[in-house]
Amino acid sequence: MTFKTNDEFEGVLLETCLDKGISRPRVRPFKSSVFPEDIRVEFPRNLREENPIGTRFIADLKVLQKTSKDTGELIGAHYLRVNTKTIQIDTYFIPKSQVIPIRQNTKSDRVYAYSLDDNVSNLSFLELRIRLIEKLNDKPLSFSTSSQKAFDRSKLIVTYALSRANGICEGCEQQAPFLRKNGEPYLEVHHIAEVSNGGSDSPMNVIALCPNCHRRVTHGQDRTDYNHQLKINVINFEKALDNQL
Repeated sequence: MTFKTNDEFEGVLLETCLDKGISRPRVRPFKSSVFPEDIRVEFPRNLREENPIGTRFIADLKVLQKTSKDTGELIGAHYLRVNTKTIQIDTYFIPKSQVIPIRQNTKSDRVYAYSLDDNVSNLSFLELRIRLIEKLNDKPLSFSTSSQKAFDRSKLIVTYALSRANGICEGCEQQAPFLRKNGEPYLEVHHIAEVSNGGSDSPMNVIALCPNCHRRVTHGQDRTDYNHQLKINVINFEKALDNQL
């Protein structure tokens, strides 16, 4: 597929990455057959800095090209610019290696170092639950205006929901249909009240579902009733945990 300047694309999956010889984190389309491998996305620096390398986003893009100051003609290679109002973090995916970019205090302001932050994966289920409950009074956060706090909460809640499910779909109560590449059961985390509609990142608002149940609650004819049933399921799960912990 070919594209030209000013073409627009909706709902493109993106990821932060490191390029050889370039210190700063960058953003590229994730395994796209539409765009060439070397094309990069003009993307907010705070989101590139605040999230681990490999973090995935979903957003709308526009194809651009630089213009000559002398002739007004289009020059150079195409690049992509993100529509910042459409950016959402892909909360179903958490990079296995939590490599965090750290901007260095230099004159160029483009030099970064990197450190490993594996604090979430090392938390016990009880510690995860305590940390999330402490955040229940937090104001719901929009992914289009993401911050480190927003990502931390999203990372915690996804890890928590998957840990609570323990490989069993919390909708149909069947085993996850297959294993991820890392050997973990594949389930998807669903917000009962969507974040975009004011839903919170809290244990009472998320549920881990198999792909079939997730599609049912998203696209099914009975999606509203099923979403209500999932809400009841979560209430029962959390009440049971209150009695155990």
